[in-house]
Amino acid sequence: MKRQLYVIGVVSGFAVITLLLWPRLTDRLLTTDFLPHAYCYLQNSGLVWTNVAADSLIAIAYLAISVTLIYLGYKGRYDIPFPWMFVIFGFFIVACAATHFMEVVTVWIPVYFVSAAVKLFTAAVSVAAATVLPFTVPQVFALVQQAKTTQQMTEQLRASEDRKDALLQEVHHRVKNNLTVICSLFYLQSTHTKDEEAIRIFRDMERRVHSMALVHESLYRSEGLERIDFADYARTLSQDILSSHGGLSAQVRMRIELETVMMGVDLAVLCGLILNELMVNSFKHGFNDRAKGEIKLTLHRDAHNQCTLSVEDDGVGIPPNLTVETSKTMGLRLVRSLTRQIRGSFELSKRDRGTSACLRFKVDQHEQ
Repeated sequence: MKRQLYVIGVVSGFAVITLLLWPRLTDRLLTTDFLPHAYCYLQNSGLVWTNVAADSLIAIAYLAISVTLIYLGYKGRYDIPFPWMFVIFGFFIVACAATHFMEVVTVWIPVYFVSAAVKLFTAAVSVAAATVLPFTVPQVFALVQQAKTTQQMTEQLRASEDRKDALLQEVHHRVKNNLTVICSLFYLQSTHTKDEEAIRIFRDMERRVHSMALVHESLYRSEGLERIDFADYARTLSQDILSSHGGLSAQVRMRIELETVMMGVDLAVLCGLILNELMVNSFKHGFNDRAKGEIKLTLHRDAHNQCTLSVEDDGVGIPPNLTVETSKTMGLRLVRSLTRQIRGSFELSKRDRGTSACLRFKVDQHEQ
């Protein structure tokens, strides 16, 4: 600030000295015979049109620039710093354009008083712009430095975000591997026992853990690392369950109608466990006395983020006295408990041909 005041003081001093010397200069410069350079170029038509063309082009260019600056200052008055500077420079360039325009006019019309008034206005605007500009420069440099600092911080945050995503991806990968190891342990344990009930329990636990491992595998392969497409997950899980039932998989046909529904990891794990129980129940109880059959898996979402996940089969159907509330089986008790956790509703009903299991739940807005 002191340096700027010093420069302004020096310029002002030169201006004052010039004004003090002006009376002596007028005796020489304003005499009628003082035309050392033949100022009256109107005697040469080529010089006339050269000056007219140059002044006209300069005036047009100044007007175009001034309109752009004033428009920029007006539109960016809430977004860019120092919008008034654009307005001041816009008026300054307008005044310069008017000065050149008056040079063209006075070639044919001797309105020298108007030309002098325009020049005085231009001088006033020029002095105002020259006075304001030195005080604005430090603030502009401060904004530039702030922008550089912000850019560096943004790059650091982006690098930190990339590292976080890489670590989160590694976490999902390791969780999936650990759950896969647990599945292998259940399978190995089932091969070392002859108790059919124990074998069934181990295989059921293996499939449940596998359904959770699929969620982390889907997150590991996804780009967001925070949510997965449950339709892709349900398709993969249903195919795995179909393949795990050996010879029955060749006789049962799958019909899949799934809409894209994005879910967070917590909701996806719970819905995956419910889907696993419903699919396994259809295979275990629906086709005991059937040579072939069909299982239909559907997933729909309405405009209010209400999702409907249903598993329907054309098997033998459920017993007449079986209900979700009174069932003592491990599978339906687990479905009932998981449904409460996701604040949904579950309905199990007997159809003309087979069984229909329908789960309804709400996908929160932040998971979309």
